[in-house]
Amino acid sequence: MNRAMNGWKIAFFSLVTLILIAFIIFMSFFLRYFPEVSQDHYLQQQPSAKEATFSIQSDKMRLNSFIASQIAANPTEIPYMVELTDEHVQFRSSFSILGRNVPVTVNFQPIVAENGDLLLEVETFSVGILYLPVDRVLQLIYEWIELPEWVEMYPSDHLVEVKVTELTVEGNKSMRFRFKTFDLKEDHIELDMIVNE
Repeated sequence: MNRAMNGWKIAFFSLVTLILIAFIIFMSFFLRYFPEVSQDHYLQQQPSAKEATFSIQSDKMRLNSFIASQIAANPTEIPYMVELTDEHVQFRSSFSILGRNVPVTVNFQPIVAENGDLLLEVETFSVGILYLPVDRVLQLIYEWIELPEWVEMYPSDHLVEVKVTELTVEGNKSMRFRFKTFDLKEDHIELDMIVNE
């Protein structure tokens, strides 16, 4: 009986040791590959004074359709989708690990900046059922993925800035856009088309 009890003790402590080693390996991997968060902060920019403005109104359904058509027209190696829901701007994708698809979901809260750019405040970032620290993940994306010049990330603020005011229409630098309202709950999206002198 005493010998059987010793066998269980050895098995128990071996299992505890194995779990501790796995935990230490996981934490060292996590701390090594998730970089320190940049301390750059978002700064407001003021709109220009010499411009003609035309208002454009839309809703979630039309904007979702437009976003889907733009994603379909510009396919990427990893498929993804962006959808405006009643509460969030939601990014969804997936990747394969050990033959299984693991979903990636990012929920953003849209905020219109004073200058008309769109600020996307990251509320949640999940991979499968795991919710990851937003600032670390944004820093990782910032360092590993080459983003368009009109998208800027501020990991310490949990913000992604979409510089809509810097986008041009087919290279025409005198015509730009600026958001006025981006209210998902009321389904009211309004932006200005700006023509500079």
